[in-house]
Amino acid sequence: MSKPSPLNTLADLAQDSTDKAARELGRLQGLRTQAEQQLEALTQYRQEYRERMQAIAAEGMTSSRWQDFSRFLDSLDQAIRHQTNALAKAEADLIAGHANWQHHKRRQNSFDTLITRAETREQAIVARREQRTNDEYAARIVRQPANGQN
Repeated sequence: MSKPSPLNTLADLAQDSTDKAARELGRLQGLRTQAEQQLEALTQYRQEYRERMQAIAAEGMTSSRWQDFSRFLDSLDQAIRHQTNALAKAEADLIAGHANWQHHKRRQNSFDTLITRAETREQAIVARREQRTNDEYAARIVRQPANGQN
């Protein structure tokens, strides 16, 4: 349709909403990736720290040093649990963001379909009008010689 219509306005708004939801989805994906990387880093650090603790313990270690190592491992375990929860939340947020984007995309597609249908109807009306005009013109041409002979 060449002229702006309320349907086009709604389609534009739906496109804007879809774009906004897509940007939010990208942001959520970034947060999820960041949370996953942080969890991997903590897990790796814990493993390295534990290996270092075991190596030192094999050479002999005081009980106070052992307690310090154990407390630090406990704090790493707590940080890992916290980060695991953060990752789970980021994944849930990402799933919700994807569902939100899909909702907006379906809505946008619905408006696009309605606009296409309206354009098809308009084109059919214009084609019928043109055909009617052509038929009337052809009928006048056919009648003219008949009127001229009388």
